[in-house]
Amino acid sequence: MEQEKKEIQVMVEKLEAQLKNWGIDLEKFKAKADKTKSETKLKLDQEVASLRTKWNDSRKKLEELKKVGDAASGELKKGVESAWSELKKAFDNVTAKFK
Repeated sequence: MEQEKKEIQVMVEKLEAQLKNWGIDLEKFKAKADKTKSETKLKLDQEVASLRTKWNDSRKKLEELKKVGDAASGELKKGVESAWSELKKAFDNVTAKFK
């Protein structure tokens, strides 16, 4: 039980750090989208809005995991991991478009 609690704490810390970095990237993407021409800007704004929604969803899941702590069920952990995987794919996709 103690080992599982420690694993969750490590996972939360790691995910919080990554989420913070992605939040910074989101702001950079938004700034770049604001500087582009109208048609491209519309597409990039949509990408950034979708990404922000996924970021917010992942943040909520992470907060839920933090609240539950060592009592976290396997389902909750899987939910967090799934949301994280989806968010990572979305960030990779948007990052490639901004290069």
